[in-house]
Amino acid sequence: MTPSHRPPGAPPTGGDFETCEGFREDLARYVDDELQGADLVRFESHLADCTECQREVAVFRSLKGELQKMGLKKPDVPGGSVWDGVNKRVARPAGWIFLVIGVVIYLAYAVYTFITSEANLFEQLATGFVVVGFVVLLASVGYERIRSYRTDPYKGVEK
Repeated sequence: MTPSHRPPGAPPTGGDFETCEGFREDLARYVDDELQGADLVRFESHLADCTECQREVAVFRSLKGELQKMGLKKPDVPGGSVWDGVNKRVARPAGWIFLVIGVVIYLAYAVYTFITSEANLFEQLATGFVVVGFVVLLASVGYERIRSYRTDPYKGVEK
């Protein structure tokens, strides 16, 4: 038996780091490289003598590796919640729908006002060409982005 293990009923020999129970609380932090300074030194010195804690560290590392293989992603927002998913699936699409409807209504009104105005024919033609050119360029860029996104072999790779 190593000095860090106490027989049942024996009095504690010191602070939190004198028993395995104190070390078990820090196992996950150790595996995630979150222990620092004196806590890290005490944990590693205990780990060098304690086969039970070595086994538990190996189990935690194995579990961490298996979870990483499963491809679980971290939440987009630190401390993400269920509402983040609701925002992605409901609120964002609804916002885009309202935006598109508003833009279509506004553009229809603008075209109607433009056609029925008393402006010079030359001004109407020049403005029409500028607007049509802008829309064509915007549509071609959007189409190219969508096409490249669909065929991008790296779109699932995390940064």
